[in-house]
Amino acid sequence: MSSSIDLSVPTALMLIDNQSAFTDPSHWGASRSNPLYEVNLQSLLSAFRAARASSSTLLEVVHIFHSSDSPASPLHPSHPDGGIRPLDFATPASDDSEPIFWKNVNSSFIGTNLESHLRQKGIRQIIVAGLTTDHCVSTTVRMAANLGVVDRSLDDGPLLFRPDGSRENEIRVERGRIILVSDATATFSKAGFDAETIHKVSVASLDGEFADVFGTEEVVKALRKVENPDIA
Repeated sequence: MSSSIDLSVPTALMLIDNQSAFTDPSHWGASRSNPLYEVNLQSLLSAFRAARASSSTLLEVVHIFHSSDSPASPLHPSHPDGGIRPLDFATPASDDSEPIFWKNVNSSFIGTNLESHLRQKGIRQIIVAGLTTDHCVSTTVRMAANLGVVDRSLDDGPLLFRPDGSRENEIRVERGRIILVSDATATFSKAGFDAETIHKVSVASLDGEFADVFGTEEVVKALRKVENPDIA
């Protein structure tokens, strides 16, 4: 993991499934990891919005929400508790400056225009937070890395393979960056495993292979330096 966060490149804060359905213990269970998730995500979003207002570089907040196909899910549009609505601390900006994408599967890139949006904007770095660590957050991070949505190809044409698996050509790529904010995401216990174990294993599985992992404090500090470059 790189020891610093560079916000001089076009960056998107991707907030996944911060919806009120996840406060329903009757569906998900009462045992959830990371009790500071709400506080940390709110701090992250506030700092990013403040940095965006001060930056000459593109900094964009992107909200991804889930609309389930299952009528039994608290994330189904017809659910009487209105579980698909955003959590109060993660509500999109009222001026429509923060794009919203709706999905119905774990990946934020399936059935949405998110990939094309990030490419059109020239986003070179994404910072990911939200719910849940082992499902939609993990799937989205993995797919972002596999799609190379923050990478930039330096050569034309796809990578071509011969029948034996050897390559016909090489593709030069300038790598972008995916950052996972580990303490601004959370999950629930399942299959006899406690929530903290599932959360930690999920983060560890992503770290290095698919994303660089940072804590909220580190990301917020980098964002505050955008506002005030003199901060040590």
